[in-house]
Amino acid sequence: MQLIVSTRGMTISKTYKDALTKKLSKLEPLLPIIETKVVLSKEKHRRTAALTLIAKRHTFRSEETAGDLAAAVDLAVDALARQVREMKDRVKNRKVRHARRPGPRPGEPAPPDIVVRQVPLKPMSLEEAAAELGQGGDDFLVFTNASTDAVNVLYRGTDGGLGLIEPVA
Repeated sequence: MQLIVSTRGMTISKTYKDALTKKLSKLEPLLPIIETKVVLSKEKHRRTAALTLIAKRHTFRSEETAGDLAAAVDLAVDALARQVREMKDRVKNRKVRHARRPGPRPGEPAPPDIVVRQVPLKPMSLEEAAAELGQGGDDFLVFTNASTDAVNVLYRGTDGGLGLIEPVA
């Protein structure tokens, strides 16, 4: 992090500049800081600290005034930390909100559950298939029609009658 400190109407010591660097380095874990500009000014009975924090894609600025320079700097650093946290929360919430969720979107019907069942294809006549469907508890039977060598589906309708599905060439 590069720190640029400028003053207006006052001078600061090397130890104060080091303390300021230490306070601002606490913001480093929140986001990668490229540059920080600090302008400290003195006017009659008030001290102002204006901080500009330049990160990779964002620029944050805070300006605080107090009777004491240390208090103004603390308030400005707290304001920058709050801005950074709010920005990170916004980004995090946006990512969560736009993340793909399993299942249908609101307003869309849910896709049906698909159960895959493998059955052996037995060549048999239509009468044999009807007899086998009557013995089992299933509602359909997939078989190879012995007379046409095509895959057919014999099913039990809702009225209890039987239906046949045959492919058309």
